[in-house]
Amino acid sequence: MKKIFTLSLLAMVSFFSNAQVMGICGAFTGWGSTPGTDIVMTSADGIQWNASAVTITVDGGLKFRLDELWDSNWGHDGTAGFPSGTAVAGGFGNDIPGVAGTYDVSFNTSTLAYEFTAVSSGYDNVGFNGGFNSFGAPVEMITANGIQYGKSDYYFNANGVKFVNSTTNETFGGTMFPMGGAVLNGSEIPLTSGYYNVGFDKAIPGYAFQQSFVGIIGSAIPNTGWDTCVTMTSIDGGVTNTLLGFTINDGAVKFRVNGTWTTAWGGTDFPSGTASSSAGDLPVAAGTYNITFNRLTGEYDFAVASIQENIAVKVTVAPNPAKEVVTFNVDAADFNISIIDLSGKIVSTSTTSEMNISNLNNGLYTYIVKTSNGVATGKLIKQ
Repeated sequence: MKKIFTLSLLAMVSFFSNAQVMGICGAFTGWGSTPGTDIVMTSADGIQWNASAVTITVDGGLKFRLDELWDSNWGHDGTAGFPSGTAVAGGFGNDIPGVAGTYDVSFNTSTLAYEFTAVSSGYDNVGFNGGFNSFGAPVEMITANGIQYGKSDYYFNANGVKFVNSTTNETFGGTMFPMGGAVLNGSEIPLTSGYYNVGFDKAIPGYAFQQSFVGIIGSAIPNTGWDTCVTMTSIDGGVTNTLLGFTINDGAVKFRVNGTWTTAWGGTDFPSGTASSSAGDLPVAAGTYNITFNRLTGEYDFAVASIQENIAVKVTVAPNPAKEVVTFNVDAADFNISIIDLSGKIVSTSTTSEMNISNLNNGLYTYIVKTSNGVATGKLIKQ
């Protein structure tokens, strides 16, 4: 009897020491870039796995995987994909197109069926409406604690916005943009059209709009490769994105938003073409280019930056840092100067050398000087 008990105990130890843990990994967890971020599922038989009240904080791809490793992972089979579908094992499945919300999740490794069943989070429903939808039904935001709410990379194609707590039937406005205090029954927030990451804090209450940034990443990017995005500049709310006089190597690139793979575009044609979220890496040739990308149309262009364009426009700025008046010395008779904040918004323009920047907040800005000979850019610090 003692021998039988010992063998049974050893069998149990062996089972638990080799037990695997199913998790959910995706854009909302940073694709597991930080250990311990996978959403852990539970199972009584190692086949049927479940997780309750999982909050997906952003729209974007996700997969199931074992032990926070990509050795065993499952995507979907190319059909609808969400909220239910059939998984494909072995890393050959597509990313499941998750939608932000709170769900009970089930996954069966035998039938390969999975399902995300929407459940109430128990928190107030907070969202926003505005000129983009004629102040109609609010676009819901996501929360993990009932206080901070967010919505990533939302496109506002018209000006003006308000926040709406549908649970309490309260509406909040404000007088400042891109951030400020939320005022109950306040006026329309003076948002300008563009792509924004939206945040709302119910406790303050307050709000913030951060322009979504588009970057370019890939093996062709010197020094950083696929590790880091190079941020592009936009003066129209993130629709048209540019990178002037940028040198790349032979290789491949992609465009993506907010430094993640939630929204990304590839392509097949070089030096110009139309990018797609379903396309692979875009092959590029070494050179120095003025790169443009329009995320509404998908059109991109790598225009060779001529030596004349790079050296023709000479600009000096003094003083820099500056408190009130700054002088731009431009070696051209006619020019246009734009001052752009970190969100990509044009905050001041001028066609003369002197600019009064006393009304700007302290911080770092980009200036763009356009002339008939070319374009010059640089940094300006407001004290």
